[in-house]
Amino acid sequence: MTDIKNLATALGSKIILERPPFRPPPNLRRTVMIDFESVPSGTAVDNAFAALSVTFSSLTTNPAKRWSAYAMAMTLGTAQSGKNVLTITNGTGAPLFDARWGAVEAVFSQLQQSISVWAYALDSPECLGSSDNRPFMEAYDSNGTYLGKARTQLGPKDANFFGHWHPLSFSSPSRNIQRIRLSSQAQGCPWVYTAFDNLTFDRNILLS
Repeated sequence: MTDIKNLATALGSKIILERPPFRPPPNLRRTVMIDFESVPSGTAVDNAFAALSVTFSSLTTNPAKRWSAYAMAMTLGTAQSGKNVLTITNGTGAPLFDARWGAVEAVFSQLQQSISVWAYALDSPECLGSSDNRPFMEAYDSNGTYLGKARTQLGPKDANFFGHWHPLSFSSPSRNIQRIRLSSQAQGCPWVYTAFDNLTFDRNILLS
């Protein structure tokens, strides 16, 4: 049997090694979409989706206060999918709110680059005016630094704004989004009440 030394001599000291074809690393990121249908209406969802790398709470900043966020059945209009929406209240009325009452905060255990959600817009019959209030998403990094804000494309002066669901998305140049806040602006009348559904992001399936 020809050994390696003799084979090298036979090839004129030129040994040709065949490398296996290059295979790119597998994509370990999977898109996650939470529609809040896996829990009953009225459930505090603070840690309900922690296994998917996100936790929730409700908050105000003036005064500073924090409490649970909830999955609630939509009683005015319909949810974007199913029946439940994400909101700051578990009362008996409509599960809608604006920034006067607070915001939902979602905190991700894996940094994100792009996040999207759907926001509902409901007119307020008790307050007339011309303010351009819209549902919004604010993004922050792991140090609490404000990264920016996304508002719905349509507003109170547009047709098909009130009584409809609207997409919201925020993207960063790098994977540095650690938390978002969801609410609706309240800078004068008309108030625009909101709730949220179908939160979408991604996660590395090998990480917690």
